[in-house]
Amino acid sequence: MASPRRTLHSEIRRALRLLGVAQERVIDVHFPAHGVIGLLINKLYEQDLRTLLKTAKVKTNDEFNPISESTIGDTKWRENSVVERTTYAKLLYQGHILAICLRMPTSHLGFAILRYFNNLEESDHHYIGDAYLAKFEEKHPKPARHPRPMLVSK
Repeated sequence: MASPRRTLHSEIRRALRLLGVAQERVIDVHFPAHGVIGLLINKLYEQDLRTLLKTAKVKTNDEFNPISESTIGDTKWRENSVVERTTYAKLLYQGHILAICLRMPTSHLGFAILRYFNNLEESDHHYIGDAYLAKFEEKHPKPARHPRPMLVSK
């Protein structure tokens, strides 16, 4: 979705609510580049959301690539090569997804989201590398499991 100005998360949520979008299905609202609104949703809800947005005549950008060098708005990167800017854009995107997952109300939800992106093909521009799973586990270590002793009746 596009946004011509700086928009608050609450404004986007309010607009989605007015369109009839189930708020519990929108995991996160984020702004991956200037003028772009990204929605993190469950894959199973994608078609329903697309239908709602199409009915409301909201244009979606299916061609948006979050790791494209054109997503970098910082002017200090303007002089760098396309490869350097693309690498930086990928690091920004992956770090942003990690930050979203670290903010999840429950750590298992954040880990499930990262695992989904990690299981994509490496050529997919939404792919998240193993290093980000390790960073997540470092911040949210799994609780130690203490096996219960087996009770044996005689």
